Amino acid sequence: MWCSEKKNACVIPGYVVEGTLAKTIINEPKEVTLMNGLTAPLNMQVHYISFSAHADFAQTSTFRKELMPPDIILVHGEANEMRRLKQKLITQFVDRNTKIISPKNCQSVEMYFNSKKMEKTIGRLAEKTPKVGETVSG
Repeated sequence: MWCSEKKNACVIPGYVVEGTLAKTIINEPKEVTLMNGLTAPLNMQVHYISFSAHADFAQTSTFRKELMPPDIILVHGEANEMRRLKQKLITQFVDRNTKIISPKNCQSVEMYFNSKKMEKTIGRLAEKTPKVGETVSG
C-alpha cells in the first residue's frame, strides 16, 4: 500500500484544503482513511514545501534542478497559469528527458518507478568490488 511503505514519500506543495486526504497526511497521523473507507498505517515520509504562486520562481527552480525528477505533475492552479508554468518547465528541462504532466481535475495519472537501486560505499567497504549477490557489511 502506498502510504504504508517507508520507502515512499509525499511532497505536499503549498496550501491544502480542509477535509482532504492531503490535509490529513500533512499532520502525519499514525493511520489514514483511504477513499474506499478502509484505514491504513501512514509510514511514508511526508514533506511540506511551499510552491505557492507567490513563491520565488528562482528558488523553486533551483530545488527542482537539485532534485532532478523524472516526472513533474502540476496540480492545483488556474489553467492559464499552469500552462505558463508548464512551458517554463519544458524550457528548463529540455535536455533532461523530464516528463511534465498537467492533468485536469479528477484525471488519473499513472507513474512507473524504476526498481534498480544503487549504493555508494566509502572506506574499507569500497576497497573490494563485491560479486553479484554477495552480502556487504562493515
